[in-house]
Amino acid sequence: MLDDWDDDTDYHRAVGCTWLMIAVAVICSLAVVGLGVVAVFGTDFFLDMTEALGQ
Repeated sequence: MLDDWDDDTDYHRAVGCTWLMIAVAVICSLAVVGLGVVAVFGTDFFLDMTEALGQ
C-alpha cells in the first residue's frame, strides 16, 4: 500500500501526537523527580524531628 504524501493531514496529525507524547513523558518525568526530592527531604525532616524530640 502506497501512502499519499501529497496530503499532509496524516503527517501533521502524527507530528501533533508525537509532541503530545513528548509533553506527557516530560511531565511524568518531572513528577517522578519531584516525588523523589520530596521523599528525600521529607525523610530528612522526619529523622531530624525524631532526633530532636528524642533528646
